[in-house]
Amino acid sequence: MKVCELGIGSDSTVEITGLATDSGKVRAGDLFFCLVGTEHDGHMYAADALASGAAAVVTEREIAVDGEQIQVDDTRKALACAASAFYGNPSKRLKMIGVTGTNGKTTTTYIIRSIIEAAGHGCGLIGTNAVEYCGKKSEARLTTPDPIELHAILRDMLDAGVEYVVMEVSAHALHFQKVYGIMYEVAAFTNISRDHLDFFGDMQSYAAAKRGFFDATHARSAVVNIDDAMGGELARTTKIPTVTYGVENPCDVFGIDPVMSAYGLKYVINMSDKVGTVKFNLTGRFNMYNTLCAAAVAMSLGISLGDIIAGIRNVKKIDGRFNIINTAKCSVIIDFAHTDDGIANILRAIREFAPARIITVFGCGGNRDRSKRAVMGKIVSQMSDYCFVTSDNPRFEKPSAIINEIVRGIEEIGGSNYTAIEDRKAAIKSAIAMADKDDIVLIAGKGAERYNDVMGAKQPYNDEQYVMELAGEFGF
Repeated sequence: MKVCELGIGSDSTVEITGLATDSGKVRAGDLFFCLVGTEHDGHMYAADALASGAAAVVTEREIAVDGEQIQVDDTRKALACAASAFYGNPSKRLKMIGVTGTNGKTTTTYIIRSIIEAAGHGCGLIGTNAVEYCGKKSEARLTTPDPIELHAILRDMLDAGVEYVVMEVSAHALHFQKVYGIMYEVAAFTNISRDHLDFFGDMQSYAAAKRGFFDATHARSAVVNIDDAMGGELARTTKIPTVTYGVENPCDVFGIDPVMSAYGLKYVINMSDKVGTVKFNLTGRFNMYNTLCAAAVAMSLGISLGDIIAGIRNVKKIDGRFNIINTAKCSVIIDFAHTDDGIANILRAIREFAPARIITVFGCGGNRDRSKRAVMGKIVSQMSDYCFVTSDNPRFEKPSAIINEIVRGIEEIGGSNYTAIEDRKAAIKSAIAMADKDDIVLIAGKGAERYNDVMGAKQPYNDEQYVMELAGEFGF
């Protein structure tokens, strides 16, 4: 393929056999993109890329290198366009659905996929847990893959006969133009709360990244949570056709009469005056919103109420999302909740059916938003009967320092219902040992993750697997 065929505004006829953004992984014939980030400037590695055999480099400014140089206004947008063209523009022949928001993205995408499949269509899924399509499943490295990987996945999905693709679209992905050039049939918004402020700096910048998804350059239509303040703003301001959903405010798709238990959720759904009963195998008010979002997306796609209800009912389990392990000693719930709003939602849902105490095991990730640590400490202390503060992907920070910041929040409100145990396994074991038959142990923060990120190394570890290892010791 020639550079001029990659849609990046160049008339160069240099032959390209691959795309690259890492100079250390360049192969002969690659087109190397000099990406500008918060920590690295790819222009510094252009000479290395050319020395490794790159056919040309794409830059945002003229640089002194010996080789073909293509200058563009934005190398990230150019990369997204080139990746799409290199793989034959697969997104143009797929019906794309994107879900963004702080919490609920993963669960909502799984529900949407189930609904589309219930309607008789093939649907691929891309998100935090995995990439899945046509019986194939691979581990996800990022919530939203980088453009080269993303368009390669879309190409494979198209070749496998997939019709629809539902994917999580993170704020980082929007900021870094990962999905630039993809036209979504529907862009859906779940909610916004404190997260990623280590990167975005403030809530305004974080919200702005998500807000940019809801315009005619990205999507043909929108689905938004009208009960969320930002969702309400999007409903008022976006220029694309919008379907609203919620519980508390007038909207197009809403739910009433919820009944929640440890065994799931049931409520009456009204979709523009088409009424039915939704049954979902996961409980909690937040899952009512997730199912409503999925239903609104499906309605936007023209899927019938019957297929929507069936698709929601068909979801049996989502790895790492409110996974319940019932044992003879106690019940254990494993969930990915890792923000103050997310963990509050989980604890509120558990309190609705908990017969006795809630004992929570949680921590906060290292090298991420520090402002939420004390806040999460306060929430968990107030909403749990007891809690164990522990390590959760400390990355390059000392686990003890992160724990101290969480504990500071607990102690600010006079809380004393906690024990700090740095080792996550020891904290989980202590929580289960403390629990009685009717107690619920919530293990929050990692969900389906199969690693613990410590000093740049991902050590094999999974919360659910470890709980099962304790079965013999505790007589599960």
